[in-house]
Amino acid sequence: MWGISFILLKLGLDTITPLSLALFRFLLLFPLILSRLYHHRKGLFSRVRRDWKRFSFLGLTGVTLYHVFQNYGLSFTTASNASLIISANPILIAVLDQISNHESVNRYQVLSISLAFFGVILVIRPLHWALNPVGVFGDMLTVGSAISWALYSVYSRPMVAHYSAEQVTWLTILFGTVYLFPITFLVEIPQIPSSFWIWTLLLVLSFLCSGLAYFFWSKALKELSPTRAGVFLYFLPVISVSLASVVLGEVVDSLFLVGASFVITGVYLTQRFSRD
Repeated sequence: MWGISFILLKLGLDTITPLSLALFRFLLLFPLILSRLYHHRKGLFSRVRRDWKRFSFLGLTGVTLYHVFQNYGLSFTTASNASLIISANPILIAVLDQISNHESVNRYQVLSISLAFFGVILVIRPLHWALNPVGVFGDMLTVGSAISWALYSVYSRPMVAHYSAEQVTWLTILFGTVYLFPITFLVEIPQIPSSFWIWTLLLVLSFLCSGLAYFFWSKALKELSPTRAGVFLYFLPVISVSLASVVLGEVVDSLFLVGASFVITGVYLTQRFSRD
């Protein structure tokens, strides 16, 4: 589901502004969120009052900052580049996970992380800043979304131990959407979609790529460590790059493929050495 979201976002950004796209994407979920939270209301609200700062942080990182960086990044870079940069997220998750658990990083993990980092550098191509400053700027914004998601993934792990995956999903989106409101109105005038196509796109992004996908991610974090759950992000560039070439006509060159191989290899080795 996240694999196709890059393509849908890229298509949506042709007709609607980045923050409006993010805001309406999550506003559509509000009736469902409120009804499900009301269904789980017994003892929930007293616990949320105690943990509101933690959920506030999860909403800020996993929804607000992630989607602000992602949508603005996709305004300037390709869906292929964005998906590959996000696929390196397990590296950040593994590092943050070990730091939060006060674990040392061994030399094999350092080598693996370095490989993936080098791959991302090849994809971003900072030396091309003079030739393509807009694209590099978009890539750097996407790195910001990757960092935001890594923070969300690591620090949501303790919450899924005390709340259900569904509760963590809805509360994260609720807090994140609340933060999106002032940011959207401060940065741009919200643009209400006027076409049936955009509303259809928003519904898919809202219920499948947000609600359902966030729920599955919280469910995975309940059963697995953030580092091991990150293995599912391997498939992002495979789906996104394939669809981007067909739907968006994006061309993948040899340097991108070399960078992708470094990223995927580095992520795989990081996951392996983290388990060992």
